[in-house]
Amino acid sequence: MAGLVLGGFSVSVWAAEAAESEAAFWWNLLIAAIVLLFSLASAALPLAALKQWRRHWRLAAAMSLLGLALWIVLIITGRNLDPASHRLWPLEIFAWAMINMIYMVALMTAKRIFEKADQAEQGSEEPDPSV
Repeated sequence: MAGLVLGGFSVSVWAAEAAESEAAFWWNLLIAAIVLLFSLASAALPLAALKQWRRHWRLAAAMSLLGLALWIVLIITGRNLDPASHRLWPLEIFAWAMINMIYMVALMTAKRIFEKADQAEQGSEEPDPSV
């Protein structure tokens, strides 16, 4: 009788562990999708800036993508030299995405400030309709 109870208990433990591992798989997949989505959205900012901005501002936007390319090369090289390194590489890419967002917002703000100053300097500033 005790063997049947213990045997039944171990089967239910196995079923619970299988359900836990399946839930963990789907949770990890969801997190990976979110990280990928935010990283791609963050990379879209400098790509759009490269397409629309002029010379020096385009170079400033390209620095962000250059940083990403160098970081990816570092991750790939590190993983090839030591498979135990960069185990959290998706988190590293996500951190780049968040830092890139801050950088691009600061760059867009600076660009706007400088362009307004240039317009005021040239005397071609139009009156603000919100005033």
